[in-house]
Amino acid sequence: MWRIWMLLGFFLIPVSALASGDWYETRGWAPVINGDVERARARAIENALRQGLDLAGGSVHSVEEVVDGVLTGQRMQWRTTGAIEHAELVRERTSGQRHEVTLRTLIRPNVSSCAGADFKPSVVIAPFEVKYREHTTTGDIHKIDEASAFRFSRLVGQHSRNLFVQHLLTGPQGFERLVRANDSSQISQFARRVAHEHNGQFVVAGIFHDLSAEPRYRNNVLFWRHPPLDRQFELSLYLMDGYSGDLLTTASVREHARWDFRFNENVDVNSERFWRSEFGLQLQERMRDLVYGLDERLQCQQLKGSVVRADGQSIHINIGERNRLEAGARLQVLHRGGFFDAMGHYREQWVVNPVELEVQDVFATTAVARPMQGELLNGVQERDVVIVL
Repeated sequence: MWRIWMLLGFFLIPVSALASGDWYETRGWAPVINGDVERARARAIENALRQGLDLAGGSVHSVEEVVDGVLTGQRMQWRTTGAIEHAELVRERTSGQRHEVTLRTLIRPNVSSCAGADFKPSVVIAPFEVKYREHTTTGDIHKIDEASAFRFSRLVGQHSRNLFVQHLLTGPQGFERLVRANDSSQISQFARRVAHEHNGQFVVAGIFHDLSAEPRYRNNVLFWRHPPLDRQFELSLYLMDGYSGDLLTTASVREHARWDFRFNENVDVNSERFWRSEFGLQLQERMRDLVYGLDERLQCQQLKGSVVRADGQSIHINIGERNRLEAGARLQVLHRGGFFDAMGHYREQWVVNPVELEVQDVFATTAVARPMQGELLNGVQERDVVIVL
């Protein structure tokens, strides 16, 4: 399970560079909820740090890991094996219902030693689904599932260093029903089918387990007046391997926020007004945290693709320049197979073709590879899997 952290804010300004890294001045902010300035301060600091990391290509598992939750006067600094080498608090203030901080941070570019770090696999995103449709009645937010998936796909494009969105599905997919039935074989089939139809290496689906709204104040409310509302959300994300069908990991985010709309108002969840409301901002920021979690989980995954044509002398595959594949890369072909175990259950297995291939020609979404030693490619057929070595 990923570790997810809350953050809010939008501004980022590079200021100078040193040999060991770059200095960034970042501004973060967070709303002050129920008068809790300390919580808002911590979230604003997290955001300012994360913004610098986002630009510099660094990574850190959590802010607590680096700063230990301590600020001394107007200055803070720490040592870490991560990308942040030094930071200092330049200024902070509370303005109305928000707390703002400005940090100056020295960030060393993150250099990954993973074999798969040079490549960028593709992901297919399914529309998010709502477990309890009755939760969407308040505000008439029945389209929150597709609207949130669309926003999430934009966040992947903006913030992910290890993925690009190949396709965003539309219409109900029935994934929540599969999860509710705990049907692993059907979930696996779903992932493989979606990935094959849309040329994706990974498949992401999401489920809202909670979107309920409740009065902010339970006492002293006149019966003829509608009280202001708070709204909860709990969103779970499911990451699946499109070739094996395996469920690689799940992650959940949960939050509540003030509902900034009238009690009987029909809210357009595709509007900027919704996404700039407190609830929309909270949901968007937590989804951005999920994007960082995806990157962390997949940063060392090997790049995979499918054979789309084979003629014995060469193969055509469904990955190319968009995946950062280059001529000269070496490939291995895997043949899909399987067997039935003693209990009668079908077990999938992969058979490695002994012939190693080299990529010769690369195009935007495809590539051509040929055997390195001139051997014949026996038994290779469409839908066989290739792994970039």
